[in-house]
Amino acid sequence: MDLAAVDNLIRSSEPVRRLWRGPTFMLVGLSLLLGALWADPGLLPGGRLIAFLLPQCLLIAILAVMLWDNRQKQRMNRLLDEAMDAVRLQDWAKARTVLPDLLGSPIRQAVIRTQSLLALAVVAETDQHYEASQRIYEHILEIGIGGPLQRHSAEVALAAAMLRNGQTTDAVTLINRLSLQNLPEPLKAQVELLTLLREIMMGHGDEAVLRVDQRKELFRCHLSTRAAYGYALFAAAFDRVRRPEAAGRWWHDATLLMTVPELLRWCPELKTVAGRYPAVESPLR
Repeated sequence: MDLAAVDNLIRSSEPVRRLWRGPTFMLVGLSLLLGALWADPGLLPGGRLIAFLLPQCLLIAILAVMLWDNRQKQRMNRLLDEAMDAVRLQDWAKARTVLPDLLGSPIRQAVIRTQSLLALAVVAETDQHYEASQRIYEHILEIGIGGPLQRHSAEVALAAAMLRNGQTTDAVTLINRLSLQNLPEPLKAQVELLTLLREIMMGHGDEAVLRVDQRKELFRCHLSTRAAYGYALFAAAFDRVRRPEAAGRWWHDATLLMTVPELLRWCPELKTVAGRYPAVESPLR
């Protein structure tokens, strides 16, 4: 999912910004015609007959528009559910098929469009097209779509994308701003994971080791299986300060939750750790 494809889907999914949409214009026109005929049935040949039939036609037209709109919403919701399931299950091939179908036409519901774009960004990151994912996050934040939680997630992910794209100064500034906010613990866990990633990418393993106890509780309580990312970064931090026993324990915990290929896809910097410490395959996978 490269930058050009992402730009196309951002444009195609933008809601049409018109005062009158086609179905609305049609219904307003029929209503005006009905009002005119009721006022003066002689305006058209057979005016009384038309005045009798037109309300029925108007009612049918309204029902048809409502049914069409409802079917469009159902289709959007179905495609969104399929896309989110594909991302959760890491079925990237299906996600690459469903998301362009979902985002290929205008989406009026801001929450659905935002969630779809966030899923698209995850696919772009999986393909290591970080410039494409950054474009998505910046678009969400620039126009302010979605809910507060979605925008916060976009901010955190934007900082990570900036790190990947070598925009270190901007990334650190954004991370520091996020760290200073008074956030509920589930959101704080995301920011702490991002801060830990920054420390590892910048070679500050000693800083990461000092805050392991505080962070591990946040990750364990609020990140679900994504806590594996934090544990893997702990392993990298202890490895860099030459404490292999601790590094091996954290790598063990990380690979109980997530496979090594999944961890390396998220953070290629873990390749050295993966080569030094044995992974544990969970019987649940």
